[in-house]
This record gives sequence, structure tokens and C-alpha cells, in this order.
Amino acid sequence: MDPRSQRSRDRLTTAVIRFACAGRLDDVSVSELARAAEVTRDTFYRHASSVTELLSIALADKLAELVAETNEQLPTRAELGGVLSAGELRLLRHIEELAPVYRTALAGQSAAPVRRTLTGFLQRNLEVALRVYPDIAPIPEHELDDESVAVLAAYAASGTVGAIEVWLSCDEPRAVEDVRRIIKAGAPEWWVRATGGAA
Repeated sequence: MDPRSQRSRDRLTTAVIRFACAGRLDDVSVSELARAAEVTRDTFYRHASSVTELLSIALADKLAELVAETNEQLPTRAELGGVLSAGELRLLRHIEELAPVYRTALAGQSAAPVRRTLTGFLQRNLEVALRVYPDIAPIPEHELDDESVAVLAAYAASGTVGAIEVWLSCDEPRAVEDVRRIIKAGAPEWWVRATGGAA
């Protein structure tokens, strides 16, 4: 992306996150958001087709930053549990830091696209883990084809996102470590083993 386009995108994503943080999303028009970002409507539509899509893009960028923070090399099998466990904690802390944004995003008309963004992020990362470390899968390696990898990853990702939604909807959300412990207790046994817990 050229620098000018990147600056516009940055202004737009900053503005949409500010609106979501303030509890506003479904009632924000493209015109209002473009004004807040100091760009034209035409510029807005070069980056997204709706306010909700722009928020999904902004959150996908934030999630990509989480992955970028980790070592680019794959961990050894011995290191995998610690890496996956640390990744879970980073994700939950990220969501806690942006709780007002995610709370707004996962409510109302905006819920489905944002839920897809979060679930897709988790599912893609779980699929990589299952492909690179097939011994963590709950089925024999010779049965681990693309479809079974996708099913296992989708199941774990969707359950995690559902748990996150419930956590964020509570009047007084629990601390990250408590939520992490509860999610791990309800996670599929294969994932608990993969992240270094006892199944």
C-alpha cells in the first residue's frame, strides 16, 4: 500500500476504533466516520464497504500485530505448549485492553462480521499448529486431511470466541487469568494437551 493510502487507512481505522470504544457503531454513518478521520467518503469506500467492515479490518490489523510480536520461527515441539499458552494469554489481554471496542463490535448489527474476523484469526492459527505439529491432533495423523484440520480448528476457535463474548457481556468481567482458566477447562482435550495442560 502506498504511503498516502496507508495514512488514510490508519486515520479511518483509528476513527472507527474510537467510535466503537465509545459504544457507537451501528448508528455511525460513513459520512460521520469519514469526517472524523478527515478523509472523503470516496476515500472511505476505497478501504471498506461499510463501517462494520472497516472495524473488522481494524481488528484484523490489531490481531495480526499480536502474531507479529512472536518469534517468526516455529517453536520446537518441546517449546510448543509454552508458545501456544503464551499466545492464548496475549489474545485475552489484547481483548481486555480493547474490551469496550469488542463489546460494541460483538453486539448489534456488527456482531457477525467481527465474530468472523476473530474466529477466522483463531482458526487459521490453529490450522497451522495442527499441520505443523500433527501429533497434537486428537485423531491419527493418517486421518488428518484438510477437512479434519479445518473442522478441529473451527470447533476450538468458535468455542473460544463464544466464551470471549460471554466474558465481555458480563457486568463485571472476570480477570484475564480467571477467564483463561475457565476457557481451558472447557477446551477440547487435544487443545489442553497442546498448550501444556493435563487432559
